[in-house]
Amino acid sequence: MEEKKYSKFIVPFVLLSAISALSFFMNKYRFSARHFVFPAALFILPILFDRTFRPKKLFLPSKEGLKLFLWVTVATLVFYPPLFFAYNMTFLHRTIASPTTQELMKAVTKGLIAIAVAAIPEEFFFRGYLQEHAFAAFDKKILKIVSLKNLFTSLLFGLVHAIAFLDITRAATFFPSLLFGLFTEKSRGRIFYSVSYHVVSNILAFILWTFIK
Repeated sequence: MEEKKYSKFIVPFVLLSAISALSFFMNKYRFSARHFVFPAALFILPILFDRTFRPKKLFLPSKEGLKLFLWVTVATLVFYPPLFFAYNMTFLHRTIASPTTQELMKAVTKGLIAIAVAAIPEEFFFRGYLQEHAFAAFDKKILKIVSLKNLFTSLLFGLVHAIAFLDITRAATFFPSLLFGLFTEKSRGRIFYSVSYHVVSNILAFILWTFIK
């Protein structure tokens, strides 16, 4: 019985290891098609190799998650920019400069492109597959807010980003990942709002960086 219980983690573990190794080597050797291969792998591998995973209505919105999404999005837009500038100016000694219209448009374009190559495939794999499928049984809450499945997924999310980009600071994606996971839980396992917030975060980050010199 115990063997059967833990056998369900074998395929997700193998797929996660394969994706981590693939992203590491593609970034290390600057593989030209990495921005297309990696998101494709996030979609294809779970569907192809895990027959127990059958995503249904995964991308549809849910009224249960809308209120939380709106509150967190507004809070992010209000509080994150001043914190971002304060950190860069105080600790990194960078300066603020007015970006050109072309720079702003380029930032927005990058954010929109990131929807296809990052937000959707990453949420599909980490929230839709790992959190709500592989770790579904670990729904016990910590401090009545974060579930174990969200915590496990977010730790892996940060780890894979650090490995993929060869940069330990990328592990900080653990923190927004907790929000992505919370949106998914509030939406009964759907990833519409986690994708949406992922998109908002990416576009906001790209825009803010155009103001830093």
